[in-house]
Amino acid sequence: MTRFLLAAALVFTLPAAAAGQPYLTAAQVDLARLLPPPPIDVGPDMAVVLEAQRTRTPERVAQADADGKEGIFDMFAPVLGPRFVPANLPVLTRVFDRLGDTEETVSAPAKEGFARKRPFMVDPDMHPAIRLSRSGSYPSGHATRVTMDGIVLAAMLPEQRRVIFARMGDYAQSRVIGGVHFPSDIEAGKRAGTAIAAVLFNDPRFAPDFAAARQELRTVMGLPN
Repeated sequence: MTRFLLAAALVFTLPAAAAGQPYLTAAQVDLARLLPPPPIDVGPDMAVVLEAQRTRTPERVAQADADGKEGIFDMFAPVLGPRFVPANLPVLTRVFDRLGDTEETVSAPAKEGFARKRPFMVDPDMHPAIRLSRSGSYPSGHATRVTMDGIVLAAMLPEQRRVIFARMGDYAQSRVIGGVHFPSDIEAGKRAGTAIAAVLFNDPRFAPDFAAARQELRTVMGLPN
């Protein structure tokens, strides 16, 4: 009951504008300027994707398919355990939903501007194993989001920093294994997510939401605040 009352109180501390409103705009984090252009020669990138296709197992394909979901709990519940579920964390859910809107807002212009084709659109020998997307391949939106979310989550749970960062890398790699991104797309997504997180941590509008979500999460996980 105490946890429920705390969570309910924290929900009402978040501003009403939080739902569905990005924290940042593309003008604040201009990825088209921050990122290097994708490689002109796709050969080395394609070789890695084709090798991943050749060696992937049914189990790893199943994980890659599951990793197509971009929610914070889809990303990190596998390593944070049974307490890390939406029912326990309404404040955190709202904050990370808003972060998801932020990532999409910031990433979309760069993906459109670079307009890189995905592996299966370039090489007929590439057979993707997960749900397709035909939006720009560079930077990877999944890699951007998991990096941004993971950095923010690790700041809330520094005790779990190692496992959070390991999961970030594994989740992002699912996009290569599934055949829908090049390795350089993933690397660009990691840079993009880091840049977005860095700006967020200096945004006064984000600070109170971060503090509320952190308090709720640490209470649910049985950790001191």
